[in-house]
Amino acid sequence: MNTFVIEDFSVDDQQVCNFYTVRFEGQEASETHKFYERFYFDEAGEFYDDAQDIHALIEELAERGTKLILRARAEARVFALPPKGIVGDCEIEVFGNNLRLYYVELAQDVLVLLGGGIAHEGPAGDVPMQFKEAQTFAKKILEAKDTFFEVRGKRLVSLESKEIIIN
Repeated sequence: MNTFVIEDFSVDDQQVCNFYTVRFEGQEASETHKFYERFYFDEAGEFYDDAQDIHALIEELAERGTKLILRARAEARVFALPPKGIVGDCEIEVFGNNLRLYYVELAQDVLVLLGGGIAHEGPAGDVPMQFKEAQTFAKKILEAKDTFFEVRGKRLVSLESKEIIIN
């Protein structure tokens, strides 16, 4: 995997949950923005409604925090939006969504979005490339935590330079 940068996706001190994303060094678009370009901004696309639901869920999590997420077992600490379920009252539909946007949780209410695609429906051993890439991102991010960056409150802070760059 090439060098990548962790950058803000939706970070605000007024939010309960902050979101970051990953971008390969030398590329303009982050993996999350590629997901949005492919599904969220394509109003005529087959998965537009699913992408709208994921975006609405991100907004809801930003406002109310990750306590809403009912988590299943994590594979290499990678989770997916939408989750298997929602705890408490939330009007966003999470069942039957055909898309997955993967993330790793670095601290409560601090998530790094890793990219995603169409949900996997094949045999258990035949995982989609987006999930494999998300696992690799997560592994490198977790190894770099407290060496190249740290979590302060709900923010990621580089320990070496202006940007959080991971090889």
